[in-house]
Amino acid sequence: MEFNLVDDDWLPVVFTDGSPGELSLREVLVRAHEVRSLALDVPSQVPPVVRLLLAVAHRALAGPTDEKQWRTWWDEAAFNETVINSYLDEYRSRFGLFDAQAPFMQGGGLQALNGKTKTAALLVPHVASGNNVPLFSAERDARPDALSPAQAARWLLHAHAWDTAAIKTGAVGDKKAKAGKTTGNPVGALGQLGVIMPMGPTLWHTLMCNLLPTEAAAGGDLPVWERPPLTGQWAERMPKGRLELYTWPARRIRLIPEPDAGLPGGVAVRKVVVCGGDRIALTTGQELRGWMSSEPHSAWKRSENLERKRKFPLVYWPVRHRVERQLWRGLAPLLARAELPSTAAGKDAPTLRGPAVLAQLGTRERLSALKGMPLRVLAVGFEYGNQSAVIDEAYGDELPLPIAVLSAQDDDWRNAVLDAVAAAEGAVRALAYLAENLAVASGCRPSEEGLLAGHRERARETAYAELDAPFRRWLALLADDADPDEALDRWAHEVQQIIRSQARELLASTSPAAFHGQASGAGDDAQVMDAFLAEIFFHRALHKALRELFDTDTDTDGPDDDPTDLEHPE
Repeated sequence: MEFNLVDDDWLPVVFTDGSPGELSLREVLVRAHEVRSLALDVPSQVPPVVRLLLAVAHRALAGPTDEKQWRTWWDEAAFNETVINSYLDEYRSRFGLFDAQAPFMQGGGLQALNGKTKTAALLVPHVASGNNVPLFSAERDARPDALSPAQAARWLLHAHAWDTAAIKTGAVGDKKAKAGKTTGNPVGALGQLGVIMPMGPTLWHTLMCNLLPTEAAAGGDLPVWERPPLTGQWAERMPKGRLELYTWPARRIRLIPEPDAGLPGGVAVRKVVVCGGDRIALTTGQELRGWMSSEPHSAWKRSENLERKRKFPLVYWPVRHRVERQLWRGLAPLLARAELPSTAAGKDAPTLRGPAVLAQLGTRERLSALKGMPLRVLAVGFEYGNQSAVIDEAYGDELPLPIAVLSAQDDDWRNAVLDAVAAAEGAVRALAYLAENLAVASGCRPSEEGLLAGHRERARETAYAELDAPFRRWLALLADDADPDEALDRWAHEVQQIIRSQARELLASTSPAAFHGQASGAGDDAQVMDAFLAEIFFHRALHKALRELFDTDTDTDGPDDDPTDLEHPE
């Protein structure tokens, strides 16, 4: 029962001609320019698999050490097959999935202190297992479908990246286990992040866009397969650098193979052992800054709370995705500057820091190489619940992002995109308060905040759903040589048209009583709200949200004054 990731097929792909296939680790790197994309089981498998490929490429190619070397590789349009093969041949034994001594990213002979095993469902978040009970799972915890070796390899990487936190089974050899358990386990290596990953038209483009300059094995920065084999003992420590972070063994796992004639290769994985693994030390300000400087696939937000409570000089924490919000609505952290501010910056330090991997694409060297290439940004994350011991929601979104928006030399397009998002938010806010005012005019009391909030939220959800596809289309069509002001004017007209259409639907469906109006308050404070007044307030608010985007000669059909009536807090 052997299965080696270097030479056995385990990565489903779609080739550039549209045909599907499955490749080994060796083939997927050598033929990366022939692969359109990975076709994995779920989007959350993409980041750990791509980071594995990046670690192999960094070590095999010994770089890139600087942007000049990166440009040389780019001009070659494919990875050096001889160098890739030589490196993988050297470390092939460490990629054996069921190796007795050093199985890939597992503990050889790992055993639980209680002697028990778990079903392979423990590796798959959407399958019922233990505390994780998805509402519509068609599989039982006691007898889930068997995993093929290829599937098990993909879910193994997924578990190291995203596994839930809290109590884990204690492993034989774990000196820190108590009562057969290890407590205080954090989520997997990517679980704290809102992962952001640039994606190109082929897998080779994707890997090149994610290859950042790195020093060869600087400070002992090595991937897990170049380190001593994993045992039941774990440690809390800082990663030596990016390569170790890409292959961080956040759990101690052992896949248990068994013969199964019904699966390719005649091997199945139905049982596993999953125990606590290495933890990234984040107890000091220096460790937090080290984590941020090593981790390129997340945006960061300054945490004044941590600075105040722990008396750290300058601390940033990963920006996680909000499951209820499309990626384009949260573009500000992605487009923020990525430079690591000095601890002496104090109050002048920026609130947001963008993903280093996106900022690198905006450098002069890469801008010239990537100009005209279609670029997408993949966003992946999980929302954990109940002390992070269960997964509540999964997040996955993909957004087109022109290279010009990332430019480090010119902020015109960056500012235009952020202005477009802000204007859309203002327009949606105007619609939301039209819905609220119409509810008040229909008889809903201003004191019934819960009901009013429901009216606002339904209007928001509908509006953002209508704006979603148009914004993605507008963003994808931004051209390097176009005028940002013209692009903003075009977007403002589209937003105006969509939001006014939504407003007409609200007015058409409102109660007839709303046109007679309702009084609220008493005496001199009494105010009357009716549908006509609500519509006037709406048009003024919509004009206020969009007026900065219109060309000066554009007639927006709205009043110029700004009514204080619409200064509602969010």
